[in-house]
Amino acid sequence: MSAMRDLTEGIHRIYSGDFNESTKNLGLGDVRSDHLFGWAMANYTVPRLADLTDRDIALFFGRIWMDDGEDFHIGRRHIRDEHGDPVVLDWRAPLSEQYYRASAHNRQDVAKRRRFGFQGARITGFEDENLLLGEEVASDILTEEIERPRTGPMRDIVATIQPEQDELIRREAAVNLCVQGAPGTGKTAVGLHRAAWLLYNYTEKLDKAGVLVVGPNEGFLSYISGVLPTLGESSVWQVTVQQLTGAHTALAADTHEAALVKHDARMALVCERAVWGRVGTAADGGVTPDDGLLIADGGWRWRLGQRYLDEAIANARKHTRTYTAGRAAVEDAIVQGARRQAEIRSGHSPDGKWATKLKRTESVKAFMEAVWPKLNTKTVMKQLYGDAAFRADATRGILTEEEAAHLAGKPTKPTPGDLLIFDEIESHLKLREPSESFGHIVIDEAQDLSPMQCRVIARRSGKGSVTVLGDLAQGTTPWAASSWQDQMRHLGKEQVEHTELTTGFRVPAVIIALANRVLPHLGVDVAPARSIRSDGSLDTVATADLEAGVREAVDRALAEEGLVGVIAADDRAAALRPLLEGTERVELVAASLAKGLEYDHVVVVEPAEIVAAPPVPNHGPQASPGAEGAAVEGIGLRHLYVALTRAVSRLTVVHSRALPPEMEA
Repeated sequence: MSAMRDLTEGIHRIYSGDFNESTKNLGLGDVRSDHLFGWAMANYTVPRLADLTDRDIALFFGRIWMDDGEDFHIGRRHIRDEHGDPVVLDWRAPLSEQYYRASAHNRQDVAKRRRFGFQGARITGFEDENLLLGEEVASDILTEEIERPRTGPMRDIVATIQPEQDELIRREAAVNLCVQGAPGTGKTAVGLHRAAWLLYNYTEKLDKAGVLVVGPNEGFLSYISGVLPTLGESSVWQVTVQQLTGAHTALAADTHEAALVKHDARMALVCERAVWGRVGTAADGGVTPDDGLLIADGGWRWRLGQRYLDEAIANARKHTRTYTAGRAAVEDAIVQGARRQAEIRSGHSPDGKWATKLKRTESVKAFMEAVWPKLNTKTVMKQLYGDAAFRADATRGILTEEEAAHLAGKPTKPTPGDLLIFDEIESHLKLREPSESFGHIVIDEAQDLSPMQCRVIARRSGKGSVTVLGDLAQGTTPWAASSWQDQMRHLGKEQVEHTELTTGFRVPAVIIALANRVLPHLGVDVAPARSIRSDGSLDTVATADLEAGVREAVDRALAEEGLVGVIAADDRAAALRPLLEGTERVELVAASLAKGLEYDHVVVVEPAEIVAAPPVPNHGPQASPGAEGAAVEGIGLRHLYVALTRAVSRLTVVHSRALPPEMEA
């Protein structure tokens, strides 16, 4: 390891020196340093090597010996020596797959596998498995790494990837993958490592198209922010659902009832009708079978028949994706019809200037305004919200009158729901710029997305693929999904590979067993989790003085190594803040915001309050998708399920009231 690190630092110095020298010694006629060399060294080699030497991480974590006598170290980057020979294979390289998946029953040409243990970048030990002899070691190193205390942000799992996780990570770029994962199964890590694997193996495609990671809130993104850079990928854009949909700029909040309407899948039909319902027929433009459309062109007169114009309108509606493009297609059809007449009568074909002039004639403009008027998003929004008759036409047969009434008003101060409708309407008017779409999108906690939020993401995906991660049992928004098939349809993906992860690696079995008591009461059809970990602890503390009980539980937790999370109902969390403020290694989290986070020791405060408390309106950076929702039946119990599964080592439940019956054996 020391020799490899010295080698890496040396190569870094050489490349840095060469680049610096290239900027100074310009040859005759040179005006600057070699552009390609400078780009390659400054933007690829130097930063990656500097990253390796600066981080206190191991350059490799495994080694395999092949049947043909070759052997390879496996690490987080691909490292070559000064001769160009590989020193370490990147974990994403095709050959590295055999490190993760080889077994005594299916060796995949691997004779021996070695796992290294590390403390930072220092080797602490290693374990060998001789697969030729049928050895499969229950790895203490693997167990220690999985159970290592949580301090700071989420870490990568390259050293502990399991075969079933590796299979998901290495699915082809075109695959739309949906992962239903129970708590502690590593679904978030799978999604992030899949993003890194795709960028490594589909570089040309995804460097151009880009990769996007969508998370539920900024706290979650902060927690996962260090994973991809550790894996050598710093170009991935990571955003919250609120940022992607524009909800973080909302100036007002919806009532619960209004939010339900605006997030509903039926609003897509309303928006479609509000735009495309403007398209009329030739008769709407004053055209009759006898007279047709008369176009004055200087000394010439062109006449287009009603049937021709109706066919032009129908073809434009059928063959164009956006309203604006359809309008242009009808204008072009009018020009083409007049041009054919001009060619017959004058013997020559008019040019582009003539076509532009023809479109500006009063008769063409009046006809187009009647059958396919110009629109913009603000105009449609203003009519949908402010014109009762127009709103009635747009919602008839789709929404009830009571539901449609929630759209009334002036959206000068838009709510998050208004911004979803704005985006939907705009998508009918014009195509998004190619730069606004991504080659691959990873969506975590996707069960909490509303149909309209899914549609916003779908429009950023375009022809790209998605990796969708979540747990239906942890759905806590008013519109939480009950079916992944429906959710993937809202995301615009028909061809999808669905898989379910049920083996937990992070949460001990004793804690999972408690959470599994709650699971049957959540109203979703998902398999219970099972944990491979027999360690961990679970304590239930009844106390008359809740604050004193919490303080005592936190003090006991701080006697152990690792990060402590205190999770309580939203109002209770606010009340506990003065008690815990300034305490190192302790984070106080509202139950509605605990999803996706992990702590070594979790103190769950007053479960009965978590079950009873509605989610509070929250429009700040930590808000979960659709946090403007009010009380929704059963969501409190789901918040409790989430809270109980945040601990990766120890869980303490502190209560002064009776525990919810769902927690009882």
